[in-house]
Amino acid sequence: MTTGRSRSRSTRANVRSQATDGSSNGPASEVAAATDVSPPSQAVVELEPTTTTGVRTRLELTWPHKNGRLLYEYDKNGNPHPTFEEVLCTPEPRALVDVLQVGSEKGREWDDASNLLIRGDNLTALETLKRYYAGKIKLIYIDPPFNTGQAFEEYDDGLEHSIWLTMMRDRLELLRELLAEDGSLWCEIDDTQVGYLNVLLDEIFGRSNRIATVTVKRSAATGHKAINPGPINVTDFIFGYARLRSKWVYNPQLVTRGDYDKQYNKFIRNIDKDHSKWKLENLAEVAAADKGFASAAEARKVMSSPTFNRAMIDYALANANNVVRLAIPNYVAVSNAARALIDKSKSDDGIYLLERSAHSNMYFIKGQRILFLRDKIQEGESGEAPSLAEKLTNFWDDIAWQGIAKEGGVDFKKNKKPERLLQRIIALGSRKGDLVLDSFAGSGTTGAVAHKMGRRWILVEIGDQSELLALTRMKRVVSGKDTSGVSRAEGFAGGGGFRYMTLAEPLISHEPTFFLPILNPKYSNGLLITAICLREGFTPTGDAVLHGRGGDRAFAHVTEDFVTGDYLEQLSRSAPIDSVVTVYCLNHDSDVQMPEHLRLRRIPGELASQYCGEPPQPRSTRR
Repeated sequence: MTTGRSRSRSTRANVRSQATDGSSNGPASEVAAATDVSPPSQAVVELEPTTTTGVRTRLELTWPHKNGRLLYEYDKNGNPHPTFEEVLCTPEPRALVDVLQVGSEKGREWDDASNLLIRGDNLTALETLKRYYAGKIKLIYIDPPFNTGQAFEEYDDGLEHSIWLTMMRDRLELLRELLAEDGSLWCEIDDTQVGYLNVLLDEIFGRSNRIATVTVKRSAATGHKAINPGPINVTDFIFGYARLRSKWVYNPQLVTRGDYDKQYNKFIRNIDKDHSKWKLENLAEVAAADKGFASAAEARKVMSSPTFNRAMIDYALANANNVVRLAIPNYVAVSNAARALIDKSKSDDGIYLLERSAHSNMYFIKGQRILFLRDKIQEGESGEAPSLAEKLTNFWDDIAWQGIAKEGGVDFKKNKKPERLLQRIIALGSRKGDLVLDSFAGSGTTGAVAHKMGRRWILVEIGDQSELLALTRMKRVVSGKDTSGVSRAEGFAGGGGFRYMTLAEPLISHEPTFFLPILNPKYSNGLLITAICLREGFTPTGDAVLHGRGGDRAFAHVTEDFVTGDYLEQLSRSAPIDSVVTVYCLNHDSDVQMPEHLRLRRIPGELASQYCGEPPQPRSTRR
């Protein structure tokens, strides 16, 4: 394994065009044996043509070590240090070890309904989760390190960029595989890497699957930021991408307005009549008459203008079904039928109706569209009065980032995200019962909000932070002690449960002299079965004989017993007709005769799969 700790200060990312011929890296065993590609010592930003004669091409972001895999080595204190494996190897999937069950998860087996908090490196965790949850995750939110010069501070800028990009590429590719076809990923970033991340996401998810680029105002231009020599940075960015844009469904969201839209100044008193008989009146005059005044001018004189205006707004909200405004429609964007009615309405004073089945009806008068205040009303939470709202845009400045230090009862300075932010993201892309994932879990905000909103969730966090922050927080959520954040808005007072799990150690280690593979002595019984199945590409079944399944006909059987001919004959009788069963054992009779549909592999020397950091192993298989 090489460390890749070069010191080129001029190293930068390069945008280039690469032909797409439909080829792939192939299975893990082929990738691990691929030719080593050395990264350039220096790269420049260069945009080449996106097409060449007869060849389809695509833009690709390139950087040093892109053809390798970023791994982590741990020092004696457990601190991770990034290193590069100079081929696109596959991280070894590990068994998940139960540590703790909380709440309703106590005494039950892990299944698809279980919420999971996993401690361990998220690359290995995602490779493991892929064996269970590929194509099942409805929404992913990640808040990765922003690469501000602090995450990998011992490296110079050029290499630091390549570390960050490789780290993100490796994880985003796995996250995409975990998403359901109608699922979406939401990735938050600041301006340090926003440009590179945008191109990287386009490359992995496809530009056509981009949902939105959201700008989030996270702070005000005050404090130490105000002395910066230039525009003050007060925003983050959130990229939203669908697994398949054509299948993703948006749950419309409304944003509360702080003030009344004065354009809603018309009132239809006879709204219960046919639209052709509607009469539009001045809202202020109608509100004044309701207060017993002869005119709005009289009402303002007696009540004062601010008091009357407040009373008029209250009246409008109470009668939102009758209050309207006129707006000039986008003539080019509407349908032919709408254009015809717009044109027709200009010729007289009549009101024209366009009925629509999939959307609200459209009304036109004098070339303008009638818009109803009722469509901008948001029901109040927990008995609060209704408020004005508008459709969600891609600029979010209504979520408070100050005062969130106590949310969840854990302290996560400078990195904690508001629960309301996650509430909005989860609401727009998922429904109750859907599965939400955060592989950079931090203090556990995503899991806390998902739990309160009735979603299933999976969190992954490395190191002690998983216990000190995320585990502590999720215990408080389940117990009902956490009443902060969105608890009141979601009507949540506790309940549910989750499992706290860790990634097992590597299955195979190597003796130091000749680097020969040896089985990790901590693996035995059920843990060995799970590890072998995951490693060899089988899904654990829980069956007493056919321990793993790989497709319709392929099965795995794992045993620590000495395998003889009689053992295999008995196993053969238990296997389904036309199936192929691979038997994994620690040792076997050298003269054993194999039934036709059984395969025999010795652990660890004859395991077929090849993973990062492992030397090639013998491929012989007894048949």
